[in-house]
Amino acid sequence: MRLTGPLIISELRDKLRFEVGRHLYGVLGTYERLARFEREDLGQARDPEGRSFPAALNLNAALLAHIGDDDLRQMVKDEARRPQTVRYHLNRELDSLLGELLQRSHFLIVKQVELLFAHNLDWSVFRTRASNRNHVLLLLPGEKRGDQIALFQEATPRFHRVLPANLLADNHLWELDDG
Repeated sequence: MRLTGPLIISELRDKLRFEVGRHLYGVLGTYERLARFEREDLGQARDPEGRSFPAALNLNAALLAHIGDDDLRQMVKDEARRPQTVRYHLNRELDSLLGELLQRSHFLIVKQVELLFAHNLDWSVFRTRASNRNHVLLLLPGEKRGDQIALFQEATPRFHRVLPANLLADNHLWELDDG
């Protein structure tokens, strides 16, 4: 559904009231529009209790920072020879990071997810972690095309990706509309 930033915030605020169920949400747009939405709309938004929304988390940076320096150096060395081992390690770190962050705050806004595609990581961890009291909002550079969510459309075609099917329910997905 194409909505303006304020309308997305209003719908999201209504969904934040629920503690039971799946709470994974997505906002689609260009990088520029997502940055403006983050700055102008999310930056001013309040949750149902009147608290400011949390700042968006750069997942690429947070995931790399979560991995110890020695482990990161070893993963870089192993990447070409043992990509499955690196993928397993990154998936484990992603799950651990999300778990730690959601223990601190039950609402997480995530941006910059390129590492997930670069290493073919498992997106289902977001669905698993975004349940019951925990809510996760993904800011995704892309657009809805029929039943698919096409990502990174501003990049050259070799970097275009498709979000895994059925990750986000239609009523938890919004496209930014400047109107």
